[in-house]
Amino acid sequence: MNTANRRVEIISILLAKRHITAKELAVEFNVTVRTIHNDIQALSFGFPIYTKQGSEGGIFIGEDYKPYMNTLTPYELKVLKEMYEQVDGIHKRILFQILHKYGPENLVM
Repeated sequence: MNTANRRVEIISILLAKRHITAKELAVEFNVTVRTIHNDIQALSFGFPIYTKQGSEGGIFIGEDYKPYMNTLTPYELKVLKEMYEQVDGIHKRILFQILHKYGPENLVM
């Protein structure tokens, strides 16, 4: 895996977990902890990533960082909300997740 791909994967992991240690990432990608620190330093220029030392420490991504926010057009949002009102069960739950993942932060259902 090259550097660019590893860094994209690091962002994906942080988005999913919100927190991980440099050692865990080093093991995951079979690189040194120093390499991970270099990756984090490079990524921190474009992403809200921060580190914290100590037993509760590690690498974090800002809780308010949601890269998919507001990626739905108003028309797409309207249609998905209409569909949400017409379905039940698993379909309703999945639509709810999509709307909250890709819709505006203050979305009212």
